[in-house]
Amino acid sequence: MSSPSNRPSLDPGSSSSRSRPYGRKVPATQQAPASRKQEAHPTPPPPISAEKLHYTTQRPQLPHMPAGFAPTRYVNMLLALDDIPQIFNMMASFFTWILLAGFVLFPGTFTSLQQQQLNGVEAQLLNVISNIPLFIIAWICTGVGGIGMIWLWWRWQRNYIWIVNRIFVPGLLNSLAGVISVLSNIYGVQHGTYGTTSESAIVVTVAVAVVCACLILIYQFWLLGNIKKEHNREVGVERAGEHGEGIMGGERK
Repeated sequence: MSSPSNRPSLDPGSSSSRSRPYGRKVPATQQAPASRKQEAHPTPPPPISAEKLHYTTQRPQLPHMPAGFAPTRYVNMLLALDDIPQIFNMMASFFTWILLAGFVLFPGTFTSLQQQQLNGVEAQLLNVISNIPLFIIAWICTGVGGIGMIWLWWRWQRNYIWIVNRIFVPGLLNSLAGVISVLSNIYGVQHGTYGTTSESAIVVTVAVAVVCACLILIYQFWLLGNIKKEHNREVGVERAGEHGEGIMGGERK
């Protein structure tokens, strides 16, 4: 019979010479580098698409940014410009162009000097509308362009940069071109004589130009200006640089 001293020990902690690969505790000093590595490179959150920008102005933190740094609203708008579908840019160009087409067609409905020299009822009718089909087409083009611009304004109303550059500025320039076209026709063909169609055309073109100019002042110099000031306070003043490379305000080349 074997003595109790020769029996194998059943206590798992009594034998220190055996190496147990399973269940071995790793010291806390060896776990710290892995946790620090995970904190240094966190998993970036999924990006927010441009369609959701209409409902929220919050954007997750960008990867590889310093801890505690959050993108400003101005940066969010700039990043969203690349995420807006190209179809909306094409639609904005089409609606502003069709608005200009309507303004250019208006002078074709004015009566000429030879028609104004007619007598009787015919001269009075011609003095009202010279070309009724063209007059209707001009109003349809103007209406389609105006309604389309208003819809795009509502669709991307939270991105001030996009609506100013794609809607308000082209709308103002096209309206000014329409005003010049109408005035040149009035004083070149009609010798300064205003008729019903010419008065309506000048009122519409000037009204659209004034509305676009007021919206540019509100969005570009007030709303967007306040967001830029907020961005400069948090990040710093940024300059375009000599060739558009982008530098901070205090940097020198």
